[in-house]
Amino acid sequence: MIYKTPEELLYKSKQAEGKTFGEIDKSGRIENDRAKGGLGQIVEESFFGYEINSKSEADFTELGIELKVTPIKKNKNGILSAKERLVLNIINYHKEVHNSFNSSSFWKKNEKLLIMFYEWIPEIKRADYKVIKSILHTYTEEDLEVIKQDWQTIINKIRLGLAHELSEADTNYLGACTKGANKSSLRTQPFSEIPAMQRAYSLKQSYMTTLVRKYINNEDLVQFTSPEELKNNTLLELLEKRFSPYVNSSLEEISSIRNINVNYKSKSFLPEFISNLLGIQGTRLNQIEEFEKANNSNKN
Repeated sequence: MIYKTPEELLYKSKQAEGKTFGEIDKSGRIENDRAKGGLGQIVEESFFGYEINSKSEADFTELGIELKVTPIKKNKNGILSAKERLVLNIINYHKEVHNSFNSSSFWKKNEKLLIMFYEWIPEIKRADYKVIKSILHTYTEEDLEVIKQDWQTIINKIRLGLAHELSEADTNYLGACTKGANKSSLRTQPFSEIPAMQRAYSLKQSYMTTLVRKYINNEDLVQFTSPEELKNNTLLELLEKRFSPYVNSSLEEISSIRNINVNYKSKSFLPEFISNLLGIQGTRLNQIEEFEKANNSNKN
């Protein structure tokens, strides 16, 4: 079936919400518990009715929308979060270095995403996993600026002949995760004779958890950056700009300058103090969208 609008596609995907994969499957794939990517294939084949493929363009080519089926999990505190990163397309080291961001394989395939979340529960069969929520995801202006920076970081490393040193720790939202059966899944790279692990673009688990919090938990998160700032600065540079005027100043001096009133005896005074310096008073660090997407609030 050809979907004429994104809204029509989303309406169709919403019909899967509340259904188990056993109810959706018409191919018998659900019986193969070891099938890698099997749940996504079930949705492609049995729900949307198109043949499984590995084409370079987006799954719903006419709309430029890529389909992704991804798990969420319930933590011990009862809060839902992403179970894992969202793996996207394989990075071709030899080709991608000749692209700009807009002509990159990442952007051509993943500019728009139809994300279908299902709840992963360890003690039940995957046939009983249920689709919880479907969303059409496009990147906000702020996200897009950070992702462009992340993409450039990845490509710069490949251009320096350092594809073998790529790490997900290099970037904030968009990662270059390993993709292969084991450590022998090696590929050649264009500017070095050293073999590099096969990698794929991915949206980090922390980024995906933020989407879960916004679209499933219905949480309100706060941003401290703007698209204009991010066009010329990284997140780290913006944080340094916010805090640099107060280097070597005491908390009392900063409080006086910024008219900050916090209870220093409170266990939460430091997070409150930081949010005040960022100009978003009364916001906990785990409510700051940029921190959560990059997993900054959990780093020392």
